[in-house]
Amino acid sequence: MIPDTDPAARFGALPLPACTRHLGFSLVRFDPATRELEATFDGKPEFCNPRGVVQGGFQAAMLDDVMAVALILTTEGKFVPPTLELKVSYFEPVMPGPVRARGRVLRLGRSIVFLEGDLLGDDGRLLARASATGKLLAIG
Repeated sequence: MIPDTDPAARFGALPLPACTRHLGFSLVRFDPATRELEATFDGKPEFCNPRGVVQGGFQAAMLDDVMAVALILTTEGKFVPPTLELKVSYFEPVMPGPVRARGRVLRLGRSIVFLEGDLLGDDGRLLARASATGKLLAIG
């Protein structure tokens, strides 16, 4: 069990946005020392293109979410990172079913944050990678 003082535990107590719920986000772990988050998403059949793989826009949304949550937990819920720029490289198809994801904060400035995220296959191979620049926006 995660202690109540853990930022991931506090995040877990907050309601997820509808779009994040729709993607099937589930927090696996967060490491404050490395500022890295691991999560899973649900690659639903309705997310698939005619070739039967998860469409790139849904992959980008998953990557955007996992990077944003890494920043939220890194700042202990003080900031969200509206995305200013997002670049996604697609390496291999993402098949329907559970999708493993990692998000990390690369650099946290006073007003800008640099983020990176990966979608991974069951065997750990890299399926897609995103880098993003976000603006730090105070919550509440």
